[in-house]
Amino acid sequence: MNQLSDNSLIETPEEREAFERLERQQQIDAMSAIVRTSVTMSSTGIAAKMFAAGCRVDLALVQK
Repeated sequence: MNQLSDNSLIETPEEREAFERLERQQQIDAMSAIVRTSVTMSSTGIAAKMFAAGCRVDLALVQK
């Protein structure tokens, strides 16, 4: 049985960037799937669906 060395866990900046792009796209796709289940086009109705699905917003980052 071969064990991975600690060196195998090192990632390049390019790998990190690719992972972050993939993760971002997966999150957007998941959010889009939630939005499509909304019976209303109101922003509040969509936001309620997103909240129920576990989406949370860092309120410090929201500009009103």
